[in-house]
Amino acid sequence: MKAYRIHISGIVQGVGFRPFVYRLATGRGLAGFVENDSRGVNIEVEGEDQAVDSLLGAIPAELPPQAAVDRLTAEEIEVRGHSGFLIRESSAGAGATRISPDIAVCGDCLAELADPHDRRHGYPFINCTNCGPRLSIIKSTPYDRPATTMADFAMCPDCLREYRDPGDRRFHAQPNACPACGPRVWACDASGKTVAEGGGAIEAAARHVSSGGIAAVKGLGGFHICCDADNGQAVSRLRELKRRPDKPLALMAVSLEAARRACLVSDAEGKLLGSPQAPIVLCRKAEGWGPGGAVSPGNSYIGMMLPYAPLQHLLFRALREIDDRPWLLVMTSGNARDLPIESDNRQALDRLGDAAGIFLMHDRDIENRNDDSIVIQMKGRKAEGGKGTAQIVRHSRGYAPNPVALPKAVGPCLAVGGQMKNTFCLAEGKVAYLSQHIGEADSLETMEFLREMYGKYRRWFKIEPETVVHDRHPDYLTTRWAQSLGVRTTAVQHHHAHLMSVLADNRHQGPAIGVMFDGTGYGTDGRIWGGEFLFFDGGATIERLGHLEYLPLPGGEAAIKNPWRIAAAYGRHLLGREATARYKGVSEEEMEAVIRQTESGINLAWTSSLGRLFDAASAALGICPKISFEAQAAMALESLAAENCSERYPYGIDRPGDGPAIVSLGGLWRELTADIGRGTDAGRCAARFQNAIVDIAIAMCDNIKLLTGCETAALSGGVFQNRFLLERIAAGLQSGGYRVLTHRQVPSNDGGLALGQVMALSLEGQD
Repeated sequence: MKAYRIHISGIVQGVGFRPFVYRLATGRGLAGFVENDSRGVNIEVEGEDQAVDSLLGAIPAELPPQAAVDRLTAEEIEVRGHSGFLIRESSAGAGATRISPDIAVCGDCLAELADPHDRRHGYPFINCTNCGPRLSIIKSTPYDRPATTMADFAMCPDCLREYRDPGDRRFHAQPNACPACGPRVWACDASGKTVAEGGGAIEAAARHVSSGGIAAVKGLGGFHICCDADNGQAVSRLRELKRRPDKPLALMAVSLEAARRACLVSDAEGKLLGSPQAPIVLCRKAEGWGPGGAVSPGNSYIGMMLPYAPLQHLLFRALREIDDRPWLLVMTSGNARDLPIESDNRQALDRLGDAAGIFLMHDRDIENRNDDSIVIQMKGRKAEGGKGTAQIVRHSRGYAPNPVALPKAVGPCLAVGGQMKNTFCLAEGKVAYLSQHIGEADSLETMEFLREMYGKYRRWFKIEPETVVHDRHPDYLTTRWAQSLGVRTTAVQHHHAHLMSVLADNRHQGPAIGVMFDGTGYGTDGRIWGGEFLFFDGGATIERLGHLEYLPLPGGEAAIKNPWRIAAAYGRHLLGREATARYKGVSEEEMEAVIRQTESGINLAWTSSLGRLFDAASAALGICPKISFEAQAAMALESLAAENCSERYPYGIDRPGDGPAIVSLGGLWRELTADIGRGTDAGRCAARFQNAIVDIAIAMCDNIKLLTGCETAALSGGVFQNRFLLERIAAGLQSGGYRVLTHRQVPSNDGGLALGQVMALSLEGQD
């Protein structure tokens, strides 16, 4: 006989871990107990030596589907003489445990949902220990029903019996419920007047959508606005009501087969769509689906997802009863422009009432709003560590708040990220918790959401920051908030943070060459950076060893929203007044004003941004002289590029003294302008432009390798969401013998910035 005290940390609460341990222990004739505390799971077990050893081996080898073990410690103790094996109630504690993300409904629950003989047939809140809401309903830890928004729903005898039965799939499933005791669904109009309840509510919403109407549907982490994607008038009206004329709209398909009507879905993308995380996957458009241009204009990709909540499955079932076809719905976030997704019933009516004619509501409160994650599946190369080539573009439902393991330990800290695509990060030791997508941190509403979630993460993960890290930009609201918190602050340059983010994502301690391509980052010289070649020596030093040449940005924000202004200024600066083109929809007076501004130097910013260079090229080609959403011009240029064109525009690399190498762009702009004048196909021009950027990246890495001997290249920044560039740059570097690091767990855009800010703290105090 022997006995052990075991502690396990990781994703071990809300995923059926205690009944899993109970079954392992009782099946081996062992005695003792298992319990949750705020740090994870505690086990005391005693019995025959071989049986105890077998249990210790089986725990990490046979985990429940959604569980993950970070650490397992086992200490031999005296045999206490336990009688039987018990599952104890949770206890509080000083430590922290991981919280499971929200999980897509599982196959077992879907089978019950469709079974007319099952007591949960057609019940929109069916779940079990393997699926359902987690992050979106939790208030505090340990994760038990009283600490969730299910606390107000007392379980009926049947549900309570399941909840207490260790052999049942719903044992200690905290959101467990049924039609007799659980949340309910209803439909109402924009005034809040109820028009139907229960199954009738879902049918009413389906009738509204099938007849060309727009509906607001409350999901796991917030509201969606939806309409029939095959109804062009409905899509146009949704765009008009949401004031979203051009930005791509996400789709939800009734099935993978239906998704393939609109998209070319690879096997790997299909697995992502059907995974427990169930993200939006950016898939290439299929030719022949007529509405594709309305759903995702000027873009080769469509954001596609499959239903992941029971209510969504039931909505599709009701739609198919009306019209048995492979339904595709526009399913876009229910929010006002650039504000967080709506999650409260009353506020949704107030803020979405102008867009939706019917609301599909329920009374399971969303404690923590949580937008859909977005993922891209890369091709042509294996990711570092062999973990596949999926890259997160928006880190949220299904992924947050999973921790990231850091290559170096840091003290307790908070990183507040940047202004665009904001996330924040809390970290201590070698564990970092990146938040779900917060949004554009330039409004009071978004900053309030940021403060709210920071307070919750701090309580859940028991981290009291001793340092707060922020971007160097002095005018970001996140910078000002960081400086108001009353603890030590430190600023990290934007592109240094991008570099440290991709290194942390790959648990790489350096050295590394950093290729940082994005739109905007406040530089150490006060200028706007964005086409950067850095070197991290693995110690405490990050050097800027190269960049794109500085070009004039006339009018700051006005130029970003009107890329023709950037193109005009770049043309004037690089080629002279005579080479300045004219752009559709731009008057001679407007053009002359920009030229004079460029010549005078008044109200000009200077930038090395590759994102702005993309904008300028897109405008020069007549693709996007004006934009209605961020990165629109660059996305259109990527989509236009001819795949089979290997030509490139010329460029130069200058080395002024001891300073960083400068990529000169006059030759590139001259040839682009000449091609436009000759009437060269725009797709060929777009390819030649992007092929030049690929060559620049590889040539600059080769130059830095000659200086440093480093053969590891790390790629980060929002421009690396461009698959044309990322796949070709990565392939070119790999063929040249480089180890190439790209993002996997966090976005390459500013959604991953906070992780890099945390990692930059590990450099402090090093030589």
